Amino acid sequence: MQQESTHTRETTLPKLLLGDDHKIILDALGAMMRSEFDVLAVDNSQAFINAVDEFQPDVAILDVGMPGGDGFLTARKVLERRPALPIVFLSMYSDSAYVDQAAQVGAKAYLSKQLTANELLSAVHAVLEGSTLLAPSSGGLRPGAGGKNDLTARQREVLRLIAVGCSAKDIANQLNISVRTAEFHRAAIMQRLGLHSTAQMTRYAIANNIS
Repeated sequence: MQQESTHTRETTLPKLLLGDDHKIILDALGAMMRSEFDVLAVDNSQAFINAVDEFQPDVAILDVGMPGGDGFLTARKVLERRPALPIVFLSMYSDSAYVDQAAQVGAKAYLSKQLTANELLSAVHAVLEGSTLLAPSSGGLRPGAGGKNDLTARQREVLRLIAVGCSAKDIANQLNISVRTAEFHRAAIMQRLGLHSTAQMTRYAIANNIS
């Protein structure tokens, strides 16, 4: 199955390619993403590879399990053709081995299907702006008892700026990212470290020599 792009060729929205083997997931993802992206959805590995050539997406979201070849193999083949394409894995599996494998094939992010729509949108925008969301043992950005080594380099930068009193707007200006991306990183840090306030984040940064 290959669904039509949700916008015309003349759109100025970034192009997003979705790959998942469940139509209901594709429909749901397409519905939540089409306000900010020109979306094309496919449900198998070969269609995904073909769409990379034909649709020329700016970013791609891919499931780990895909008919005709698993998602990691599919990503590897795609990146051989377009090494600069940001690939985001979206999966129900949270084992750190999957995160490591995603990193090995060259993906930019490994996210959980438990994310909210806003979290997913913000994460994809963060990847488009150059962020990498592949913290080791992160469980796909769902919280656990994490440490500073489980944060990405960009998340450590954001945490350092939070600790010195920077607002989301200040962080966005200093790191040349959008305010929305800065807010996403803040939320991801809090989830990863199990923190609930700016004061807690500041104390954590000082205690771990991040400030």
